[in-house]
Amino acid sequence: MLKTKYERMTKEEKQKLVLDYKKTEAGKAMCNRLLRLNVIGAMGILYSVFLFINDYSDLKWSDYLLIVPLFLISIFFIYMSYRLRKKVLNQFAIKKK
Repeated sequence: MLKTKYERMTKEEKQKLVLDYKKTEAGKAMCNRLLRLNVIGAMGILYSVFLFINDYSDLKWSDYLLIVPLFLISIFFIYMSYRLRKKVLNQFAIKKK
């Protein structure tokens, strides 16, 4: 798999690119949306762990039908927010040159 321009940057270049992107109007909106996705994912993980620990002794199969998909969807939210962030920053780095 080929590395993108963003992945080939050094740590300092990535930080500068993120700061430049956050200064744009689209960057402010995108960062808020990605933060919201991360918070929703973290809350979903915490809630599913709470449900599992709270009713550990008397879990039914129907409880697993709620806990497991909620946990997996929350992990998917977090993963996709980081993937989207990388994609958007790569497009910004290519356009900026």
